[in-house]
Amino acid sequence: MGSIKDFLKGMEVADNRAAESAVEVFADSVRQALELASNELGIDVTLLDYQILEKGTRGFLGIGRLPYHVLVTPLVDAREHGDLLALERKLSKEHAAGIAKADVDGSFRVRVTRSGIYLTVNPAKGNGAGVTLDEVNNKFYSMKITPSDPGKIEKEVAKPSGKPVKIGSWTANPENDGTMSLEVTDDEMKVFVHFTPPRFSGRHMEYEEVIDAMKKAGVKVGIREKEIREYLENIDYTMPLLAAEGVRTVNGKDAYIEYKVRVDTKGVNFEEDESGKVDFRNLELLENVVVGQLLAVKIPAEQGVQGRTVTNRIIPARSGKDVKIQHGKGTILSEDGTELTAEINGQVTFKAGRISVEPIYVVNGDVSLETGNIVFLGSVIIAGNVQDNFEVKAAGNIEVRGTVQKAFLEAEGDIIVFQGIIGRDEAKIESTGGNVYAKFIQNASVFAETDVIVPEGIMHSNVDAGGRVCSLGKRARIVGGVIRAGDEVNARFLGADVSTRTEVRVGIHPKVLQQLSDLTGMKAKIEEEQTHLKLDLRTLETQKRNAGNRLPAEREKMLKDLQARNTKLNERMEEIKGELDEVNSYISMIEHKGRVCAEQTAFGGLEIYIKDKTFFLKDPYNHVKFSLQGDQIRISEYEQPEGMESRMIISRRRR
Repeated sequence: MGSIKDFLKGMEVADNRAAESAVEVFADSVRQALELASNELGIDVTLLDYQILEKGTRGFLGIGRLPYHVLVTPLVDAREHGDLLALERKLSKEHAAGIAKADVDGSFRVRVTRSGIYLTVNPAKGNGAGVTLDEVNNKFYSMKITPSDPGKIEKEVAKPSGKPVKIGSWTANPENDGTMSLEVTDDEMKVFVHFTPPRFSGRHMEYEEVIDAMKKAGVKVGIREKEIREYLENIDYTMPLLAAEGVRTVNGKDAYIEYKVRVDTKGVNFEEDESGKVDFRNLELLENVVVGQLLAVKIPAEQGVQGRTVTNRIIPARSGKDVKIQHGKGTILSEDGTELTAEINGQVTFKAGRISVEPIYVVNGDVSLETGNIVFLGSVIIAGNVQDNFEVKAAGNIEVRGTVQKAFLEAEGDIIVFQGIIGRDEAKIESTGGNVYAKFIQNASVFAETDVIVPEGIMHSNVDAGGRVCSLGKRARIVGGVIRAGDEVNARFLGADVSTRTEVRVGIHPKVLQQLSDLTGMKAKIEEEQTHLKLDLRTLETQKRNAGNRLPAEREKMLKDLQARNTKLNERMEEIKGELDEVNSYISMIEHKGRVCAEQTAFGGLEIYIKDKTFFLKDPYNHVKFSLQGDQIRISEYEQPEGMESRMIISRRRR
């Protein structure tokens, strides 16, 4: 399709062609001027347009008579004319929508049907110009219509009713009648009717004819009776008529689970006081339930609604897919599988799409010599601290109201430490299926399958997260250590102004990175051992050659052992190389994601690794995001993590 500029140019060419054929006529009336121009140009009167350059006067007894001076122009091709009208409407639609026109000129139309010839005159509005009798008579003349009751026409023009008024009888003349053609779309969902307007006093197509033509074409469904009548009444044929439309299929919605308890902890907003401290007591990250409490409801799938074409051909619809509530221990699923309730008092856990209620083990004080190490097949709540060298393992969640010191925590669910982690380089915190939330992390190793959320900062620690590592409190910063995340690292400050080395890696799951690191380390150890082994083998083999291919039994055994060891090392080296190739191939295939964001400042000394690309900061950057675009790390404006406010909500304490 050409541009609108080309279209307008084409219209301009058509107008120029019409202007070149225009003639100026002097006559006693407009009617006579049109007849003279028609003879001169050899064009039917109905295809002529005119402009009165100078209006004539009859004078008195022939004295002072002046002829009409009329410029007569052939109309442009009907199709071009229709396109122009459509374009004019399109361009003016926006303008017209905002303007309520108070002044509207009157209008009229003439419709010829089997029952007669009808005139409809619409009155003007406001100060708009009304329809004149000359305009109506000129129209009749161009259509070659002789009204049988001129008085009725004069009355209707003088007082327009806006309703059709019969002003004559129809005389059959098939050559001048309008015609129509049907177009059924390939998918049989729509029927368009294209009309050719009548000439002179030819008859307009009527409702019954349109309906009859569609029935003959096999159209049975979706006939738009009201729209057909309105279209024929308006007799505006610039656009085709959408006469019938099939029934579209409606695919059923899939079933889904509506959880009545909190299972998504991504959208967490921490509240700070005026000093920037976070009150973990109000987080409510974990949810406790009682026996019989409703946990989840299945909203059943919907049946699809089949469609029908205009020819009544049925189009099948897809019904929604069913889904089952995945439930674990501590829950009861109703017989119809639509409701899940708690079987015991406990804490809700959500792992791998399965909801469970874990029993709760409560430690009223510290985990210390009085309690010993704790291993529990449920959730553990610790009212105090976890002291040095103690272990807490849970199949559910672990909640520590105090601090975690040089200890080991492992949970399949979430781990929450209200007062922070002071690890002294030996604490290890690991969530194999959930998130880790801590007020702060200092000198510790932390792993979370999903996210690590720390509002007050991470200092000199090794932190791994399959999803995100976020530290966005008022005083939050990540300084020192190694931070690795599959998707994103986002902090208020990254590094420190004293250029403390801080390593941040994103874009690859830490487990994959660890596997790569382990394989690389094993490869280096084998290569080192092989280097020493080859020297020893070379020495023994040289001694054997010099001794006539004979060695003492002890040395011969040593040679065979070294050779066997070398064979095993070669085999193991090939295995490691194969595993490294697989890991590197996986890394190269994963999509380019991963970003590092600093809400305030990323300081010099920060080392950023996104997949296999690196970026070392020598100078500070403010309000910045680092992401991989193509084969390079690009710098752009900061973006806050999804589901979290970039600035923590500050709550003022009442005094």
